[in-house]
Amino acid sequence: MEVSYIFRKRRPHAFSIESLFDNIYAKINSLNQFRAYKVEMPSIINVAANLAKSSSSQATINHITGDIHYVALGMKKRNTVLTIHDCVFLTRYSKRSLKYWLFKFFWYQLPMWRASTVTVISEKTRRELVRLTGVHPDKIRVVPNFFDPRFAFEPKEFNTRKPRLLQIGTKENKNIIRLAAALKGLSCELHIVGEPDADTVAALQANRVEYYTYSNLSFDELQEQYRAADMVVFVSTYEGFGLPILEACAVGRPLVTSRISPMQEIAEDAACKVNPYSVLDIRHGILRVIEDEQYRDQLINNGWKLRYRYSIDQVAARYTDIYEEIAAAPAPDFFLVRQARAAASLLGIA
Repeated sequence: MEVSYIFRKRRPHAFSIESLFDNIYAKINSLNQFRAYKVEMPSIINVAANLAKSSSSQATINHITGDIHYVALGMKKRNTVLTIHDCVFLTRYSKRSLKYWLFKFFWYQLPMWRASTVTVISEKTRRELVRLTGVHPDKIRVVPNFFDPRFAFEPKEFNTRKPRLLQIGTKENKNIIRLAAALKGLSCELHIVGEPDADTVAALQANRVEYYTYSNLSFDELQEQYRAADMVVFVSTYEGFGLPILEACAVGRPLVTSRISPMQEIAEDAACKVNPYSVLDIRHGILRVIEDEQYRDQLINNGWKLRYRYSIDQVAARYTDIYEEIAAAPAPDFFLVRQARAAASLLGIA
């Protein structure tokens, strides 16, 4: 069976989807019954070019890996799988905004209608899609993210005098402005993967946070950031899943994350959970990890146990079950054929 993985055009500051599905692609391609292909879209903004490329690159199963949901409009419905990572566009804009309705219709509802199966990476995203778009829950399958097998566990002596904190991502939902306020007066370094905007830089400077930024990192460079860190801070106000949770656990770093869905369910007891809207609570969580060695060790040990729940083998198996189910399904009849059969049945001649 041939599986075509449809990727968005690679972006310099966004690579989580690519990292996730590069691993899925390799895993599926290693199985004897599958032959996988990677298809990268030619443009970030040229919708017509992306529709043409995706339409001409179809296989037995077509899997749109995320973000470019609209390319489903040019693909065969019966063998297309669409992965939706979050509903951020529907939560970013007011219903009074034209952008809200454009995204809702062209980025979510139409592509979901054109897909045979929709997969999401968390139960939280599934609930949001049902609530915000009205799609039938039975059309959505939850297939979570997984521990990237390239992340290796590496113990590190915790620097209590001046710990190195790692922050992944710089978008507004990453909550760095509140994090900066929480770090005011603390002896620490904040290392940020991504380019902060002017407001974030101003907040870091106003709170006199010692910070460093990194852009366009390779996987090895990203892994080195985790290895060098004493703890990972991931207090986002919105996530579809939260890959840094698994990455921190994989390397063996204590984690402070948000006490909201889906982070609190994914992290289980492997993180110090805080209210992301409370500067004081974020600060207390960070201080607890710094000051309590036994608690840090407990978080690290609990994180290691999560590897078995979020393994690539289990996630790949869920995708292969979906592919095989779609491939085995009979081809749908054309509309007129269905009507003719219904009429024949009514007349008692079929």
